Amino acid sequence: MPGFITTDNGEWEFSFEDKIDIPDLPVHDPLTPQGPMAPGYLEGPGKWENYTDNYVYELESLLRKWFALKIDSGEWKNDKRGFYRRFTCKLIFEQLYGRLPDFNDHNDRTKIRRLPKLLAYYSSRIQKNGSIRGKNYSKSIYTLSPKLYKTRPPYNLKLRLEWLSEKGEMPTWHNMMLPKDDLKPGHARNKKTEENMRLRSERAKQRFNERYNRNRKR
Repeated sequence: MPGFITTDNGEWEFSFEDKIDIPDLPVHDPLTPQGPMAPGYLEGPGKWENYTDNYVYELESLLRKWFALKIDSGEWKNDKRGFYRRFTCKLIFEQLYGRLPDFNDHNDRTKIRRLPKLLAYYSSRIQKNGSIRGKNYSKSIYTLSPKLYKTRPPYNLKLRLEWLSEKGEMPTWHNMMLPKDDLKPGHARNKKTEENMRLRSERAKQRFNERYNRNRKR
């Protein structure tokens, strides 16, 4: 079937051609840049771009289903320190598609570029580098949060519209607002965790400077 997507791991599938029933709400301006006859709740800078981003729609659809599987299996139940919830973008891609990304493939490259903001939306903290289950990484490490998955609406507005429909809620300008990208690498949402990260970073810089000065004196 044209446009029908099956993931490489064979567990989930969907179609970009599936139509979404959009309620007939008043239109403020039928000639807005967001597209002719766009409902009022999709008006505003960046909303139509978010809504029509099929890459983010696909990634988040798979990510939220993967979140649900992890939570239902109990794998993360007692993981209070996030030891098993730390991932890089490449590791998340592998979890979702059952393979590592092919950087010679345009679609894979585009998906990897989309992942940082999406993962930040569902993360309790982002390290600039660190270790994951004994292996060191020089890339950003995202500690995913089951709580954020349960409490935050989907990042992609097209997926959010489906989510609202499943809950029996009508879309409004308020519940269809753009997601807030409010977490950057090197920071955490919890103030205590944020302070611990700052102190560890300062100690690491101090150790580096001490080694550097010793080597210069030799």
